[in-house]
Amino acid sequence: MNRAKLKFTVYLMITLFGFNYFASTLNQILLQYTPEAYKIDTSSVKNLSTFFLDHGLIYILNLFGYFLIFIFFVMILILFELKINEELHWKKFLNAAKRPKLYGFVFGIILLFWPLNELGLRVPIANYITIPQTFLSMISNQYIWGLFWLFYAIVILIAIRLKNILHYLIIDDIKHENLMKKSWQATKNTFLKNFSHLLIIFGKLAGLVLLLTALQSVIDLFNSRGLSVSTTNLFVSILAGALYFTTAEILLLFIADSFGSNANSNKKWAICTQMVLFIATLSVGFSSIFLSGKILHVTNQDYLIIAHMGISKKTDIPNSIASLKKAHGIKTDYVEIDIQKTKDGQYVLSHDANITSIDGKSYKIQNYSWDNLKNISFISNQKKTKLTNFKAYLELANSLNQKILVELKFNQTVSNNELKEFAVKYGKLLAENHAQLQSLNQNSLARIHKYLDNDLGLLSPVNNTINNSKLSQFYSIEYSSLNQNTVNQAISNNKLIYAWTIDSKVDLATTFAYGVQGFITDTPGFTRNYLQQIAKHPHFSNVIRGSLLFKRVDF
Repeated sequence: MNRAKLKFTVYLMITLFGFNYFASTLNQILLQYTPEAYKIDTSSVKNLSTFFLDHGLIYILNLFGYFLIFIFFVMILILFELKINEELHWKKFLNAAKRPKLYGFVFGIILLFWPLNELGLRVPIANYITIPQTFLSMISNQYIWGLFWLFYAIVILIAIRLKNILHYLIIDDIKHENLMKKSWQATKNTFLKNFSHLLIIFGKLAGLVLLLTALQSVIDLFNSRGLSVSTTNLFVSILAGALYFTTAEILLLFIADSFGSNANSNKKWAICTQMVLFIATLSVGFSSIFLSGKILHVTNQDYLIIAHMGISKKTDIPNSIASLKKAHGIKTDYVEIDIQKTKDGQYVLSHDANITSIDGKSYKIQNYSWDNLKNISFISNQKKTKLTNFKAYLELANSLNQKILVELKFNQTVSNNELKEFAVKYGKLLAENHAQLQSLNQNSLARIHKYLDNDLGLLSPVNNTINNSKLSQFYSIEYSSLNQNTVNQAISNNKLIYAWTIDSKVDLATTFAYGVQGFITDTPGFTRNYLQQIAKHPHFSNVIRGSLLFKRVDF
């Protein structure tokens, strides 16, 4: 990499970090004025509508905040394009800022890099459009993923052919020509070279991850948890900086065609450059994990193993009596189940609101009575089964002295009368063995709290704000959204954090290193054995990848 290109890459890396930090701070300020989820009145459609009308202004301000963040990012790209081409002056900047096509092109770049942000890059704005890894893992068909990445590679190739559009809009001030056609022709002889450059960039990043992981594996052999935590923080800082540097390299590919030659380079300059690059990258990386509260500490926590959907292995039938007996047999601390309401006020175990019978007929559970549903056979996890009655499940769990965690799959609107009826019907059974309750409908928990004394947990697919409210005793958060800061906040407020749905060694090691106290998993036996291993002997090599790659980040 020549001197000019390296200089602008470092400048852009630092700018991206500063911008992401600014955007995150602005977003947090706006969220302070946004009502917490459990305060959104879901007792009826009318009350829900009234709530959003009453608080409409703050939600509009939030959207306006995101719009401002996008505008600032476009301004940054304009400034870099002008500076690289040595045409940085006020008139040029204003002309570019008034081009609607430019904003559309930049938005296209953000969408283009969205999948790469899912992998760990730090492209601004795209980090707010994330899909939790638990949901992505539901797509288990490798052919689908193969087709997706093939399609994505083709899209990247097309984008590289069109990359000159940014230059034409900002530098050449082209208004009426066909920009796509012009760029397509101009990049005819260079797009494969640029695509190869992209592959090299990711190859270097992958090599760095492997190197840091290998070094940490060696350090873990010393069996010193304090040493392992220290080196993990160092290596995570290096990787965080490298992800910012990689992001800057890729964005520059769409900003500039050339940066001059290497005519003035020499060995002494090269050594100094590498030192400056390492210091800058490490500084950005450490600032990123420090300011976002990702610095690891030595933990030695007690933990709970929770069987997701009541299964002991992935081939079991979810939410069934048979699986309850198996999960109890391997001494799972809790079994987690999902319940849906039937038309006649009964509750049945089901993750989904609909079931499809063997003969292909679809049934929406809330539209049919228990008598209509109890004899319907359907396929779950490639096995024939029937719905399980919640009361029968509760009674068996209590007789086995098996604790349960119940996810209340209430409708978006659930009345106080419905909640009271639920408490009357199941309250004694739930209290008998201290069952815990959780729900995505957080307002329903705030209201059911009046009728039940069970521990309640706020369920969330994204990182949740932790507070000292007496409403919740725990937070159940999707694992790829979690970080060290969230766990620290929970501990300071005497709350527990449960991570869902978590099965791999990398994710188990990472969330354990954070200090998570509950692991909702499809493989409770394996999870317990692995956690017992890493509790005795440090295993932080997986944490380097697990804390930054495939995770949602703000900065």
